[in-house]
Amino acid sequence: MMPEQPRPVEPVRRRRGPAPYPDEYVPMTPPGRGGRRMLALAAGLVALVVLVTAGAVLWASRQVTPSGEQGARIEVEVPSGSTTEGIATLLADKGVISSPSIFDWWARWQGVGPWEAGRYTEFRANSSYSQAVEVLDAGPVPPTSRVVRIPEGKKLSEALAIIEKSMPGLTQAELLTALGSGQVTSEYKPANVANWEGFLFPDTYQFREDASAAEVLQTMATKMDDVLDELGYDKAEALRGRTPYELVTIASLIEREAGQPPEERGKIARVILNRLDAGEALGIDAANLYGLGRTSGDLTKADLEVQSPYNLRLNKGLPPTPIALPGRASLAAAIEPADGPWKYYVLTTKDPPSHFFTDSYTEFQRAADDARARGVF
Repeated sequence: MMPEQPRPVEPVRRRRGPAPYPDEYVPMTPPGRGGRRMLALAAGLVALVVLVTAGAVLWASRQVTPSGEQGARIEVEVPSGSTTEGIATLLADKGVISSPSIFDWWARWQGVGPWEAGRYTEFRANSSYSQAVEVLDAGPVPPTSRVVRIPEGKKLSEALAIIEKSMPGLTQAELLTALGSGQVTSEYKPANVANWEGFLFPDTYQFREDASAAEVLQTMATKMDDVLDELGYDKAEALRGRTPYELVTIASLIEREAGQPPEERGKIARVILNRLDAGEALGIDAANLYGLGRTSGDLTKADLEVQSPYNLRLNKGLPPTPIALPGRASLAAAIEPADGPWKYYVLTTKDPPSHFFTDSYTEFQRAADDARARGVF
């Protein structure tokens, strides 16, 4: 038998037409176990971020508006120049709010502030930011005021003692430091004169309880400048041929010497000017007492022989500085003295104090002997 011939294999025909999938698509196999883990991890991270964000928002909102009631009243002193951040720290330290950084951010976002320095007494513990801002917006409580009364004729040292007593927060040392530091200025006190005697106006003042030494003293110095302006001291040399400083010195002598009758001030001013013009020593013992560090009392022979620029029995001319704080009437008398020839005056009555004026030394001596015999001095 002939072997069976193998049947010819027909060639495979390629399918014509479009492929089962377009070129831009790639068939995906179902995800395996690793893919599922990645999806779960991503979902977990998203959930964690959401939770953290929600927690942060909740925490911040509780800082802005804390839960629970407000607590006890708290007093806060806000220093001058405090920033919003600084005030926030103060409030947090006192327990008014809990987070200064969040308050600072919130205040800027809300556009609130700035606020005044001072004493705030209406804060409460555990306050919301809005409640704290309400207190800040209302402003600090008005400072308690203090009244300071400086009588005319007091020496500078006496005036500083009165200020110290009337303003418990200030000391004489602080006041003297302020006068010498350049913080206090005067239009009329010469720049080369360190002594402020005579250039703080004696008056009744009302100051804030927390006023600084410089504020108190500048108020008094400015009042003195204003009074001198009103009286024409800016034209002193044209009117009297003497500097404002010389006239204030004369006014201080008048303040310490004048008796009760108001016309005496103008007469004493004239006596001083007449004797200065004549080149005679003034012989005013109030200046001698000032040089000895006293304000009253009898002068002994030894006192009158003390070599001091304030001893106006030994030295001609004016003392080197005023000897007291003169008031308006004495300042007015110094720049507008009475007209008259007088060169001497002597105390003739003590109650009320009044003087006898004359241009005769003989009459002066007679009146002085009579007053001495009657125990006037």
